[in-house]
Amino acid sequence: MPAKMAPSRLIVHVDREDLYTNLEARIRYLHSFLDFSSKDIEALTSGAKYIKALIPAIVNIVYKKLLQYDITARAFMTRSTASTGALSAEDAASSSAAAAEEPLSEDSPQILHRKHFLRAYLAKLCSDPSRLDFWAYLDKVGMMHVGLGRAHPLHVEYVHLGVCLAFIQDVLTEAILSHPRLALPRKMALVKALGKVIWIQNDLMAKWHVRDGDEFRPPGDEEIVIEREGYLNGKKILDGSDDEEEEGAAHGHAQESPSRLPRPSSASASIGSAPTCPFAGMAAGVDGLGIGEKPAGHKSASAEAA
Repeated sequence: MPAKMAPSRLIVHVDREDLYTNLEARIRYLHSFLDFSSKDIEALTSGAKYIKALIPAIVNIVYKKLLQYDITARAFMTRSTASTGALSAEDAASSSAAAAEEPLSEDSPQILHRKHFLRAYLAKLCSDPSRLDFWAYLDKVGMMHVGLGRAHPLHVEYVHLGVCLAFIQDVLTEAILSHPRLALPRKMALVKALGKVIWIQNDLMAKWHVRDGDEFRPPGDEEIVIEREGYLNGKKILDGSDDEEEEGAAHGHAQESPSRLPRPSSASASIGSAPTCPFAGMAAGVDGLGIGEKPAGHKSASAEAA
């Protein structure tokens, strides 16, 4: 008796080179693998108002956490999580004398400056998820943390970026699940959709740090245009980001990225995206700091952010 043939399976082809040279192809693959669909977009769009209401508390909690560890707090002065020595002459010149002598606090000028951009960033990430430039900007956020695309380079090692995203996701998940007015199916849909977006941002952070796909990098790296923070290809992306960006940057120098792949063209859009962001993930309290509608539980200060 002939053996039964296994039912045929649809095998989707993924071009490996495209994953490292074409941002749209990479995003399309991530969306497909994560089953990121119109249902996720709908959950994120309908839940955006709840996320936006959390932004002020999210920003405060993120920076409270960042200042809790010397390695990330120091980066606000040195712009590098790898820097352990004194401020360079350039860094000292760009920092006020008071800031250089006193410990950083949540009310320090450079921290207030960074909070301003994080608020604008979160608001943007809770907006239109249907355009490729939404994801291109998330990719640029990853690029800017390896010393590229900024007048004053910023280097943050991946360990801090990854754990920050995990911390944000944890806090936001608790806030959503504890929400008193959202029905359980909506909570579940929003948590799932946010998780997918956060992990896509995580991938777009990691891609600038790892060496995967180096063989596809052109012999000479393409020149990366330096733009003001909140801009993408000359277009203003973040509302309220017209100030000069670099003063007292909120992160720091990690060693130079080993995989500076050329920036893919942000051609057409039409890839399903989600209207929220990695940093839209803090809702529970840290050291007693809470949000407007306090979640049932209280988060301990776990992982660190960068």
